[in-house]
This record gives sequence, structure tokens and C-alpha cells, in this order.
Amino acid sequence: MSQPTPSVGASTVTVSERQARSMPGRRPFIGPLPPPLTGMDALFGRAWPDRRTPGRPRLVVAAAVVAASAALILPGSEPGAGLLLILLGASGVVASALLPMANRKTMAALVLAALLLTPIVLRDAGWVVALCLLAAFVVAAGALVQSQSVTGMVVGALAVPMAWLRGLPWLRRCFATLPNSARAWSLVRTAVISLGLLMIFGALFSSADALFAQWMRAVLPQLSLDDLPFRVAIFVLVAAATLAGVFVALAPPAVQRLTPRRPRPVGRWEWAVPVAAVAGLFVTFLAAQLTALFGGHDYLRRTTGLTYAEYVHQGFGQMTVAAAIVLLLVAVVARRAPRRLAADRLLLRILLGGLCLLTLVIIASALYRIQVYEQAYGFTRLRLLVTAFELWLGIVLLLVATAGVRLRGIWVPKAAVFVGAVMLLGLAWANPDSMIAERNLERFSTTGDIDWRYLQELSADAVPTLSTLPEPYRSCVLSQFRVGRQTWVDWNLGRQRADAVVITQPAGDTSGCYSLRSR
Repeated sequence: MSQPTPSVGASTVTVSERQARSMPGRRPFIGPLPPPLTGMDALFGRAWPDRRTPGRPRLVVAAAVVAASAALILPGSEPGAGLLLILLGASGVVASALLPMANRKTMAALVLAALLLTPIVLRDAGWVVALCLLAAFVVAAGALVQSQSVTGMVVGALAVPMAWLRGLPWLRRCFATLPNSARAWSLVRTAVISLGLLMIFGALFSSADALFAQWMRAVLPQLSLDDLPFRVAIFVLVAAATLAGVFVALAPPAVQRLTPRRPRPVGRWEWAVPVAAVAGLFVTFLAAQLTALFGGHDYLRRTTGLTYAEYVHQGFGQMTVAAAIVLLLVAVVARRAPRRLAADRLLLRILLGGLCLLTLVIIASALYRIQVYEQAYGFTRLRLLVTAFELWLGIVLLLVATAGVRLRGIWVPKAAVFVGAVMLLGLAWANPDSMIAERNLERFSTTGDIDWRYLQELSADAVPTLSTLPEPYRSCVLSQFRVGRQTWVDWNLGRQRADAVVITQPAGDTSGCYSLRSR
């Protein structure tokens, strides 16, 4: 049967309009379909949209200048003033892209990340510098995505290396607009001409005057074709890392789409019973601690077969792991526990708050055990780091307990990272290797025991303290340190102080060191 033809003037109902009427609340799609995603957009999808971020040729030129400076001065030098200047230059390029969108929290994170770079010129201890650089990266990556959640900080840390791939379309747009940027090309030409003239006249004057040549060698590195591939690799690495940070600042990932949704709440007793059981176990453990403390040596020997010294030496590592697991347990329960009723919220505050307080007592017990262990066996970097980690766990537990009062803790992850970074910065500024040497010298003066072979492994930061050792220990410990002439590129305060001690008070005879007992 043929369909009747609508009369002129009658309203024609289209398919999209029928769909809109059948689905109230949804607006019909009008217009052509969007083109399918291709290339990087299809690979990263809605998790990291680009939205045609405009090219920034000036930032590309600035990143190239920083990378060229790194390739010129870093090869053949130790971490020092040159590395700090390069990292600050790269950070400045990234910050210039982020500042127009930055708030006060972001600015505070950028300042903290910059301060975490200062140990490069303050300390010779590589482990301290490496930890501070890692903390600076984590803090800066969190600032780039401007998120307070754990997911945001993890995504920020992963986004920077992944931006080497995701930012390729943006980099192409930068180079596409570069020829149209007359000022950018003017800067490049000026830099190339200036560098060429300096090299020509510098070579002429160096050959004409020996003193000028010595000054030039102190300022500029010795260039050769042998290290050219290494310098090219440094240029590519620094430029790529800087531009990756710039792209994340301009087009951060969609953290809100990657954050997992809040799961459906479980029943009250499904979470309360396990938490109460763990809290009861903690109470029993603390009761055993108190019994051992007040029972005395005879009670421990009779019940465990251990002396009190042997008893307190064990277990601080397990207690540290237990405290870390409690933080994970609290985070899971806080997401799954119901909060609709006042009784649910009260029970959540009592059980989780009580568990946090019990864990704080466990941390205090672990710190006491570490202190006794150090007094018996000496002070090391690992034991110092464990102590700092225990203190950080305690502060995080206090933050969690504070957030539990209002049952709102979205700020806790970022605050925990900031607290950890500040503690690490304070530890670096306090000169940890010198602290370890000082505590071992105090133990030596009290007990006569010293592990001088371990003291040899400390960095140049400990040399001023180690120089106060009595002979022959002083010469045996300081014999490994060599005076090295520092240029401005690898200048470091810790190495400069060590050089001053070794030059004025060199090590004596070390022939008897191999027979010297290390206790």
C-alpha cells in the first residue's frame, strides 16, 4: 500500500526528531557527524584529548637553547652548578607554559620542586640528590595536571614520559607555525651568529695569550669529535623532556575521566567486623610490648629465650610494613563504607580513628627499636631512611585522622606528598652523611666500637666530621678521598669543603689499615 503524501504546510517529522521525542531530556544531534579519530587521538581517546592545542614556537626555541646548553657543558662533569642551571632552565620553560593557568597551590608546588633541586650544589651524597630529584619530579608532575587525588598524581607522573608520543601532533603544529614566526627565527639567527663570532675570536685570543686561554678552559669545556654522539644524545633527551613537560602543562590528561568511580557501598558489618578484628589484634600486640617493657629481662629470657637487646632489635621492619598496610586499609574502607546514616558515620569515625591511633603507637614502638638497634650496631643510611619513613607515616596517619573528623580526605594524598618532599628537603639540607658520621663518632667515644670501613663509603659531605677521628682511623677513612679541581660546571659545596680538609690535613700512613679491626 502506498504511503500518503503529506500536504504542503504539514509538519514533517524526521527520524532524529522521533528519537528525541522518545528519549526526553536528550537533545537531538543536528549537523554532520564528527570525523572519526585518527592517529594519536585514536590511540589516547577521551583520556587525553588534544583539542588542537596551538603551537608555541617560542617554547620550542627556548627548549632547544636549554638542550644545547646541556649538550655543551654537562658531558664530562660531575653533578653541580651546571646541572642545577640546566634543570632550572628546563623547569622555567615548562613553568612559563603553566603559569597562565596556575593557582596558589600550583605555584607552591613549583617553588617546592625548585627547592628540591638545590641539593645538587649542596651535597655530594648521590643517594640524597637522587631522592630529591625524584621528589621534585613527582611534585612538579602533580602540579602539571593540577589534581589532588592519588590517581591525578600517578597520571601526572606517567604523562610526562608518555607525552613524548602524545605530543607529536602538537610538535608538528609548532614547527608548522615556526616559519611564520619572524621573531623566533630572528632569535635563532642572532644566537647562531653570536656563537660563531665568539668561537672565532675566542680561538684567536686563546692562541695569542696563555692566561686568556687558561680562563677560557675554566669557563668552556674541551670539545672533540669523539664525544659528539654523546652530546647529541643529551641534546635530544633534554629537549624531549622539556617539551614533554610543556605539552602536559598546555594539554593535561583528563584526570576526571581516569579516576575510578566511587563503588557501591557495602553493608555496615562487612567492613566493620574486619576493621574491628585488626584493631583487636593491634591491641594484643601492644599489650605484648608493654608486658616485655615492664616484665624485665628475666621474664623475656624465661618466655622467649631472648635477651632484651635481642628482643628490641627485631621486628621494626615488620611494624613499618604493618603501618603502611593500615593506610591502604583505611583508604579502601573509606571508599566502600556507607555514610548515609549518622550511625554509619559515627562508626566509621570510631573504628578508623581508633585504628589510626593504635598504628601511631606501633610506629612509636618501631622508632624506639630502631634507636636501640642503631646504638648497638651503628648508624647507616638505610637506618636513617627507615627512621625518616616512619616519621612520615606517622604524620600521614595524623592527616588521615584529621580528615576523618569531617569524612572528607581528598586533600590528604597531595598533602602527604608535600610533607614527604619537605621532610626530604630538610634531610638533604641537614647533611645526612655528616650526621651519620657524627653519630658513629659519638658511639666510638662511648663504646670504642667503630665500623671504619663503612665510614669510607660515605660521601665527601662527611669529610669535615671524619677528620676529627683519632689516628690511625682518620688516615684510613680519609685515604679514599681525592682532591679534585672543580670548575664552575661541577662546583659543589660538599666537595669544596672536603677538598679544603684533605689539602690542609692530608691522610697519613695507611699501611696498617688492612690489619685494623672494624667493629
